[in-house]
Amino acid sequence: MSAQPTRALAVPFLGVLASLQLIDPSVANTALVKAGQALEMQGATLALAASISTLAQAATVLLMGFLGDRLERRQVLMAALLMLIAGDGIAMAAPHAGLFLLGRAIAGIAVGAVLVLSFAAVGAVSRPDQLGKALGVWHLCTITAFIAASLMGGLLANSSWRLALGLVPLLALLCLPWLPLLLPQMPANAKLKPDWPGLISIAGAMVLFLSGVSHAIKGFSSPQFLVPTLSGVVLFGLHLLIERGRQVPIFPFALYRRGCFAAAIVSGIAGNFAWAVVQLQTSNFWQLVQHFSTAQVALAQLPLLVCCAVGAVPAGRLMRAGRRTTQLMAGGTVSLVLGLLWFAAIRADSTYSSLVMPMVLVGSGLAFMIVPQATLFVQEAPLGSLGPVTAFRTTTGQFGFALGFAASGAMVDGFGSANLHQQVLKLGSTTVWSSELEAKVRAALGSGMLSHAKGLPAPAIQLMSDTYASGLGGTMLVAALLVGLLGAISLVLLVIGHQQRRVEQGARA
Repeated sequence: MSAQPTRALAVPFLGVLASLQLIDPSVANTALVKAGQALEMQGATLALAASISTLAQAATVLLMGFLGDRLERRQVLMAALLMLIAGDGIAMAAPHAGLFLLGRAIAGIAVGAVLVLSFAAVGAVSRPDQLGKALGVWHLCTITAFIAASLMGGLLANSSWRLALGLVPLLALLCLPWLPLLLPQMPANAKLKPDWPGLISIAGAMVLFLSGVSHAIKGFSSPQFLVPTLSGVVLFGLHLLIERGRQVPIFPFALYRRGCFAAAIVSGIAGNFAWAVVQLQTSNFWQLVQHFSTAQVALAQLPLLVCCAVGAVPAGRLMRAGRRTTQLMAGGTVSLVLGLLWFAAIRADSTYSSLVMPMVLVGSGLAFMIVPQATLFVQEAPLGSLGPVTAFRTTTGQFGFALGFAASGAMVDGFGSANLHQQVLKLGSTTVWSSELEAKVRAALGSGMLSHAKGLPAPAIQLMSDTYASGLGGTMLVAALLVGLLGAISLVLLVIGHQQRRVEQGARA
């Protein structure tokens, strides 16, 4: 195979590899209901089964990025695929909950490694002046493969949860022989030494923070939320102090003072926050209020996913250093905020067609934010820290997604419950029945689960639908304001970053 076709196919192949990080949790969560029943997982065990792969990934992505620099990145990618096959294989064949949890933890580490290594490898197979274009294609292939495989995983889960869990190992197995053919060898730096205090402190901070925000629906004052979340924030502050004093940190501490790097972090948090809010809450709205099936919800969200995938291509082609990056990110922020504001007008009787346009705006806005943000991470990474810096993009993304996931649930509950007591009393029921109904509606607001509506009369179900829609509208409005604020901060940081680059270029000249 000639060098030119290999380079042409390398970026799409890396996008397919990266999609495994999206496919794996999607398929696993779809299969978890039946797996939980078969393996008798309940309560805390079932909750841990749903989150353990994410926690394992959060704890190890920076280490995996470092290993990509320290060892040969292509070899580490192959090892990660083998680990993914082993992890999901263990979960698929697990006779009891313990082995299932072990398999899902191994799979979480593996998919995190595949994502950060494939992202860092894009720069190795692309010319610097073509990086934006390459990342646009990479993102397109990532989302396209995710759409196709997640739909397939949903169909498999309907027949067997074990069969569904076999999908990702099969895809990884199919990718293995192509990896050495399509990707060139990437130089390793054997002189790099791991910064264990930094790696351990940020791993602990992320695990504590993600564990805490997953309990936000119990209330921001609940110990389950406050203790781990605040502990994670404190530990992250300790991590920064550790890194500031280290001679060889995970990556140079001075990066935090660079405008472009800070802009990449803030915009990544904003984009992932918006993605979590829209993806989770539209899914809950269609299931709880409009009674869509799981398959119908997956199809209903296609405009969001397709626009996010397709929009990355023109965003990548338009990428240039300096003002073009700022213009793309500004356009993406405006589109994203407009889409969220459109969602804020949602009502219980809103038709599906009325929600297509805001999904198009949100998906397109995300694409025009993600590609410049990803490019900034690669451009700002020093040669000796490419792996950890690009892996930090995943860390910031998880932070933003977790905030969106937790905060949106809490806000829907808060906004929807504002006048709930008076609305329940208007139904003219007994005090006891009204209390039971109010409790059911609050539970539905918090979880988005249809099961809370069972056995209720039609007026009560309508109240539940109206209350959820009202809470969702308020949530989307707050999300729009927050994303707009973070987007504005990102743009200011970009301007500062471009000024810093001009000063550096002048000094070198």
